[in-house]
Amino acid sequence: MRKLPTRRTWLLGAAGTVLASGASAQGRLPIAIGYQEAPDWLLFVARDRGLFERAGLAPNFIRYVGGTAMIEAAQMGTIDIASVGSVAFLVGLSMGLDWTMIGINPEGAYSQGLVARRDSGIETPRNLRGKRVAYLRGSTAQFGLMMLLRQHGLRPDQLSLIDMIPSDQLRAMQARQIDAAMIWEPWMHRMRYTANGRVVETEGNLGIYTNVEAYSARRQWLATHRETAMRFLRALVMANDLVQKDPKIAISLWARDVGISETWAEEIYEGVPPPLIHEWTNPRYTYSLVKGSSLQRRLGYVASFLYDEKVIQQQVHLADAMDPSYITAVLKGRPVPR
Repeated sequence: MRKLPTRRTWLLGAAGTVLASGASAQGRLPIAIGYQEAPDWLLFVARDRGLFERAGLAPNFIRYVGGTAMIEAAQMGTIDIASVGSVAFLVGLSMGLDWTMIGINPEGAYSQGLVARRDSGIETPRNLRGKRVAYLRGSTAQFGLMMLLRQHGLRPDQLSLIDMIPSDQLRAMQARQIDAAMIWEPWMHRMRYTANGRVVETEGNLGIYTNVEAYSARRQWLATHRETAMRFLRALVMANDLVQKDPKIAISLWARDVGISETWAEEIYEGVPPPLIHEWTNPRYTYSLVKGSSLQRRLGYVASFLYDEKVIQQQVHLADAMDPSYITAVLKGRPVPR
């Protein structure tokens, strides 16, 4: 069973808080938003351009190193909405956290993959036998790694798997203590340019389309804060309008926040563009929030995999794992971009 994050993990996760000054005096609704270093383009634009405030919110932003730390935060009520990976979302459900997806971001099949040191002898995934490979347990990277091994006829016990947070993975690769890592952006770029790494394979190339971040919230909170959730999504829609006109806004803000060059950020943006908000209610869309969508089916497959791998000890039920009613209401009457 996936254990609750330790106090050390919690302290690593809560890296900072930014409060909107004077918000209550202006009648704004408070909201605590948990996020990661992933290319969450719209959230960063909405945050740094004051769009959450324009939408009538008093936002409190809390940064985490991974999705598992957000599970405890959500259980404690420390955060209201979390931008959390699909695997951590499922782990949370298995631990009794009654949350649901109200948005998807970003659709990162090509923003996660296997990075190997150039001198490791790993040219293809088949070369992983006997190698030291890092990953973060309970993350989408774990699922991607297991699928990669399965597709190439390898068993987990044929290599040395090491559970590490991304920053430790980077240092370990720089010190030649690991041969490869299954990781996401911007860590893929960091490993390429500062740890003599090369991208061996991405999940997109393998046909694995489960690496998504989900804007998730507890049902109990949503029941009494529907307007707050709607305002959150309105801010993202406003950010989407800005980014569609000028992507450099998102690229520049994210590069500055995570401490990478705008050149790197632009390369990542090309492979992992912002989510298609207007398609979340389209049942034919790959990442639709509509019940019975292909995303819901893929989440079911991931949940079964996590159960088989003993990452979770209980099967999870996904009938109500996604709720498109909030974005449906926000988008009502708005023209669909062409």
